[in-house]
Amino acid sequence: MNKLLLIILNCCLGSLFMGFCLGQMNVISTEVYNVYKIDDTFTKGLMQSLLTIGGGVGSISASILMGLFSRRKCLQITDVFGMMAIMIAFMDESKYLLLASRFFVGLVLGLNGVLVPVYINEMSPKEKAGILGTMNQLFITLGILTTFLMSSFSDASLPIPFYKLMLYLPMIPCIIRASALSTVFKYETPVYCAKHHLNQQLHKVVEMIYEEKAEKMYEQFQQSQKSTERSMTINQLLSSKYRSRLFIGISLASLQQLGGINGIMFYSSSIFDQVTGQAAKKVFYLNLIVGFIGVFTALLATVIIEQFGRKPILKYGTLWCCVSLLMLTFVMSNSIGNTSYGSYLIVICIFSYLFGFGFSLGPLLFIYLTEILPDLGVSASGLMNWMSGGLVAQMFPIIASYDISYCFGLFSIFNFVAYLIIQEKVIETKGLDKEAVDKCFENQKFDQIPYQEVYQEDRFR
Repeated sequence: MNKLLLIILNCCLGSLFMGFCLGQMNVISTEVYNVYKIDDTFTKGLMQSLLTIGGGVGSISASILMGLFSRRKCLQITDVFGMMAIMIAFMDESKYLLLASRFFVGLVLGLNGVLVPVYINEMSPKEKAGILGTMNQLFITLGILTTFLMSSFSDASLPIPFYKLMLYLPMIPCIIRASALSTVFKYETPVYCAKHHLNQQLHKVVEMIYEEKAEKMYEQFQQSQKSTERSMTINQLLSSKYRSRLFIGISLASLQQLGGINGIMFYSSSIFDQVTGQAAKKVFYLNLIVGFIGVFTALLATVIIEQFGRKPILKYGTLWCCVSLLMLTFVMSNSIGNTSYGSYLIVICIFSYLFGFGFSLGPLLFIYLTEILPDLGVSASGLMNWMSGGLVAQMFPIIASYDISYCFGLFSIFNFVAYLIIQEKVIETKGLDKEAVDKCFENQKFDQIPYQEVYQEDRFR
């Protein structure tokens, strides 16, 4: 189990890459705009939108890549793309090359956003899939926190300009992960080995994961070869078997972003500037707290996910976000928001929202989607997730120019819609394999938890 944890942590270096790249421009944007001579609003908008467009392309490309290569090879290819994407910006100090770099970095983010949860889900024992799955979000938040911490070195004397250091640093997790996958962690996932009849590799990886239960699990994976599809077509994904699950995946992936997380993360510094009267040190510490909340709630999710299951955490966490945003809308839409007391309330509401998101939709969404959807469905959901994030990034400043409270009012509505979908459509998947999940969705009229327990008893009787 210790080796499995190291394998998962190594895979999650792609999530660290994601978090760092998502947060780096909050720290170096002013210096980058000066060096690359970016002074128009349109190009500044492209810096963020190209990242999300690339993320959408990467998400849907992940399914194609997984159809051509093994899971391990896909991660290695992604790391090579990551290193190349970063190097593009340094071929010449041209804003066009920088924009191209942002697009290709976004593509790598999209690939990691799908490949990392799929790899973790397929590598993990079902009783540990939730806990290990939260490592993905934990490393994303650690990456974001690292960018905030690095900002304290912006005025230090360094061998290279600070902005170059920040742009180069994401290469490190790419190099480490690719190297480890080529040397010490040369394992394919049991699901991939079973699909492609790689029995020798299957036996090796199952022994590593399950130890004393290896022989029993090896037989189960071999039996699953007969019913496992090698690839999924769009027509199959749209069939009655997967249609309701695809709706859940696409709607929740979209609503995760439309619910406001990137609107707050992208523009938190601007909001904190406003409430602190542009006190730079206070803004720095508030952003630092944002990073620590993300890490803390990701760790919290590892504790509660296996105790309470997927559905309750998703449902009540989303409701928490909705209430927090409603309170924020109320405070910012009237005169209270202009008082010192109101400024404290605004910060508290933002922190409350981030807390609710950080242990629910943040870490659990793609854990759940990998449990109910095939690779193509996860990729399609990832595409909608990135496109929705780009829409929020573009529309937030436009709507905020009229009244910023309108933004948070819309975010609260989207969170309430997500709550209704989770309440009505989401089925508990804790501890279930793909076959059991199929049975659950075929029998949605049954009460989820009792049905799950009965089904598990029948399987092992």
